[in-house]
Amino acid sequence: MDIKKIDEQKKIFKDYTDKYINEEQDEKAKNSHIDKQNHSLFVLDKALLTDAIFTRYNDSFRNLLALESLFHDIGRFEQMRTTRTFNDKMVSEHFPNMTDHGDIGAKVMQEHGLLEELIPDVRKYDKEVLKVISKHSKLPDPQLLHLIMKEYLDVFRNYDLSELFSSDKSQKERDVLSATNTTIVQDVDRLDIFRKIVRGIWIPMITNDPIDPEIYELFKQGRLPSMAEIKAVGKWNPNVGHLVRMNFINQMNLVPVLMKVRNEKLIDQIFDINGNAIVEPAYEYAKELLDKKIEQSDDGILIKRLKKAWISCFLFFF
Repeated sequence: MDIKKIDEQKKIFKDYTDKYINEEQDEKAKNSHIDKQNHSLFVLDKALLTDAIFTRYNDSFRNLLALESLFHDIGRFEQMRTTRTFNDKMVSEHFPNMTDHGDIGAKVMQEHGLLEELIPDVRKYDKEVLKVISKHSKLPDPQLLHLIMKEYLDVFRNYDLSELFSSDKSQKERDVLSATNTTIVQDVDRLDIFRKIVRGIWIPMITNDPIDPEIYELFKQGRLPSMAEIKAVGKWNPNVGHLVRMNFINQMNLVPVLMKVRNEKLIDQIFDINGNAIVEPAYEYAKELLDKKIEQSDDGILIKRLKKAWISCFLFFF
């Protein structure tokens, strides 16, 4: 088998990331490294659970998904050490020609020898790994999602990974694989904030601040801007943070991940921890939206997306 097994991958990951933890003198930065280490292990675990539900890869494809999910945030460690923040807006100032931590991660995999450790003597998978690591931090691409097709999944169960990457005639299959793995990583990545709140690792502030009606309307339209964009126009407060978290439902694209949110009643659990009357309608709306997305899926894999023109959220602010 070309790619190292999952237990070996975990050791390589821990050896690499432990260096950042052990060398860090600032306690806050050290804890940030530890948090990202735990986060990466969480994403690995949930990616493999998602695979077991609907893709059911054979061992060779499963090892690739494990590698891409475990190392998806590997750039975060160098980002924190260099910029002293996880704010991706600072990346271009310190890393030329890069826009976010995914780009840093692709660079780290190449320049720190991780690809060679994880995939000894074989370089045909490098481009695929680097693509997923780089793309996971970008907004979901509709063209990428369009590539995920149920009929291709049998290929990933019945063929060895090396066969797929040895043929010049299998570019379509490789594109489908890349799209599927990127989407798995992106979806389970967003579950981590739910994990932290439910487990008490992070408890958001509780306030009585009102939510701007314009912000709430954008939330209901599935077009809520990022936290940084909302702060930039002076409309941020802790209760708006609830909307940002519930908006993750709009950013998830795989039915098995949405099923996990519903089956574990994660939305109710988060509300019980720090919800209030101001944000309660947003939580109820999120649960309704969750049910709708699951029930309207045509194939039990991808949510059904309505085609509509995109209008920049900034138009609503100015």
